[in-house]
Amino acid sequence: MAPLLNLYSFFYFGLCLVSGIAFVYFMSRKEDLTPTFRGLLIPLICLFFWSVAWSICNSFVAPWTAYVFVFLKNPVILILGVASSHLAFGFQENSFPRWKQWSLRVHITLAVLAIFANGSGFFFREVHFDPKMEFYVPDQQSTSLIVQLSILSIAGTMFLVLGNTIVVLFAKYLKFQGLQKRNTGGFLLAILGILSLALADILVDLNYFSKPTFLFLLTNLTIIIMTILILVSLNQETIPSTVGFKIMTFNLTILYLILSIVANFLFNRFRVDFQNEMSREKHSIKTQLELGSTYPFVYLSELVIDIQNQNFRINKVNFTKENIKEFKKVSSSFESFQLHSLTNEPSGIYWTSDFYAKNHHFLVAIPYIEYRNKVHQTVVWLIVTLLFSLFTIFMLYPVLHKTSIVYPLTRLLAGIRKMHSGDLFVTVKVSSRDEIGELSNSFNEMISIVRDARLQLEQKIKERTESLNQTILELRETQEQLLHAERMSTLGKIAASVAHEINNPLAAIKGSIQFIKDGQANVVSSEKTELVLLAEQFLEEFKTQKRSEVTSRFKRKKELIAYFKSKSIPDPISLADTCFDFKIETIPEEYQKIFDTEEGRNTFQSKLNEFVIGFHLGIIETAVERASKIVFALKHHSYAGPKESQKLLSLKEGIDSVLSMYSTSWKQSIEIDWKISGDPVILGHADELVQVWTNLIYNAIQACPKEGGKIQIFLKEEETEAIVSIEDNGKGIPEEILPRIFEPFFTTKELGMGTGLGLSIVQKIIQNHNGNIQVESRPGKTLFTIRIPLAKS
Repeated sequence: MAPLLNLYSFFYFGLCLVSGIAFVYFMSRKEDLTPTFRGLLIPLICLFFWSVAWSICNSFVAPWTAYVFVFLKNPVILILGVASSHLAFGFQENSFPRWKQWSLRVHITLAVLAIFANGSGFFFREVHFDPKMEFYVPDQQSTSLIVQLSILSIAGTMFLVLGNTIVVLFAKYLKFQGLQKRNTGGFLLAILGILSLALADILVDLNYFSKPTFLFLLTNLTIIIMTILILVSLNQETIPSTVGFKIMTFNLTILYLILSIVANFLFNRFRVDFQNEMSREKHSIKTQLELGSTYPFVYLSELVIDIQNQNFRINKVNFTKENIKEFKKVSSSFESFQLHSLTNEPSGIYWTSDFYAKNHHFLVAIPYIEYRNKVHQTVVWLIVTLLFSLFTIFMLYPVLHKTSIVYPLTRLLAGIRKMHSGDLFVTVKVSSRDEIGELSNSFNEMISIVRDARLQLEQKIKERTESLNQTILELRETQEQLLHAERMSTLGKIAASVAHEINNPLAAIKGSIQFIKDGQANVVSSEKTELVLLAEQFLEEFKTQKRSEVTSRFKRKKELIAYFKSKSIPDPISLADTCFDFKIETIPEEYQKIFDTEEGRNTFQSKLNEFVIGFHLGIIETAVERASKIVFALKHHSYAGPKESQKLLSLKEGIDSVLSMYSTSWKQSIEIDWKISGDPVILGHADELVQVWTNLIYNAIQACPKEGGKIQIFLKEEETEAIVSIEDNGKGIPEEILPRIFEPFFTTKELGMGTGLGLSIVQKIIQNHNGNIQVESRPGKTLFTIRIPLAKS
């Protein structure tokens, strides 16, 4: 059987389209959905089949649609209600777990019982064409209580399920805040709409509500509710969606809603026009009969019956007189046409209306199929218009939405993702001057500001890092220098202590030497013999004697040994060695008589021993004196006396002590030229000035070349100040570092070779003595000039 569409076929076809698109979309993103919102797929597929059931019922005029109505539409609507209720518990967040568990059990039980009751009651009800719904349904009227309960079971169960759902959503609505509360309110509004439809369905089943009005509310409220559900679901943070899909869904819904409203008005207008056309047909027939026509001319009517005479004036379907009895059962309607089903076949459905002509009761019957054919054409035109509009929207979508909305938003989103990944040089193309264009422009400005700020921050971090590294290096060097300075300080204390300890044995040695010298001076003979005087004269003569050549010295020594042997002197070789040590290589003839006698020989050896002892005592005394000077300089160098102990000092003595202390450490090739002009006396600390001369002279020694090094030290006294200049002929100090040589811890020496504190200490000591220090340097000449006020100034 070919379909005969009516207005509601169009409504439910559109609802199938919306729910089917939503189901396909969410099904394709099922893996991205949370477990709670995967339950949205069940209400969507139920809504799709529910719309299909309504579309079938409204699109075919056949008794079998009653089976679709009972065994497809009713179970699906119950499953939809139970799934929506279950979904409400998980909306936004899972709440009330015990309530959810018990509600699901009760709802499933009630739904199963309602489906079973409604299906069982179907077989106790007759199927007939419902004039109000305009399709075949089971009989909605029955005197049996069981049948009435089976009729109300679906709507009643749905009412209870949705009522429980509303209570859950209202509890969540009171609990949530902000966006969650607004989304819950939208979902609550949708469920309230469905609940209103369930209540209206109960009223319709109890004949308290007009079915055409119910169908009008059903179709329009359903599409509005569906739109709310889809848009609220798409706006959830846990459901992935795209702007394009939201726009298309919204456009499709608005388009369908607009077409539904237009179709509603068109349908109502079409129905009024058809009623008017049938009324004109009835009046035309009445006029013809009153004018005496037995068989009036008709256009739409298939039957014109004279009820009073029980005969046919027009009979296009070959009805018999038995069928006239069926028409007598139909309630009379003289004002308008009403739908009546004379048989269970679609061809037996007529629009009927009564009138009187010539005092006879007539009935005119116009076939319903003719009306449905005209409605079918209109609905087909509406469906074609809907599909063409959808096709136009999809075709214009790249221009209307993608170009203006989706693509700019996609570019902006891509820019944000690149920025999030660290690309701060990304820019978004601004293709319009609307809000999206302003947003893109703001993003470009923001990324520019962030980029500049990041570059500045990186530069600052780089500078701070370099500064920190430099500071760490300086701190490390400072730590090493401080450790070195501490070791030097400790070494100075040890040196001072050692110098003090060395002074004691040196003093003892010096005293012993003086004691021996005094003892020799006190040993004076009462009378010197001729041999004694001659021996002393002989030894004095050879003190200034020069040594002979090396080649003849060995021969003379042999001759001297032979001479001593000839004089019977014991151990002549040892005596000859001693004589040679003191430049006595021969025995002149005038002194040979000393060796002729035993007394003379003894006298010579005694005087020679005294001479040797005196010579070695002189060497020891010189060594002790030098050691005493070194210890004195070391002690004064390493000991820092209290600041208040300033004394009159001779600069000459201080420099002499330093030169004495370092005399053995000079490079062999360095010449030191030490000149003095006056002996200036100042008021100061001797130990501190010793450090000044030590540092400056030692630096000059290290700066001199290995060959031909020369240091000139000049002390000069002027009227009010003393001037000390120390000059070396080294490679000089580079010009770029010359201003920094007096900075603490600054050194050009290798690690461990200098602390960088020497010249800094020198400058500080000179300034503490109210003096100043200047330096001039060029390759081959470095001159330090120190000026210190005299004590008398």
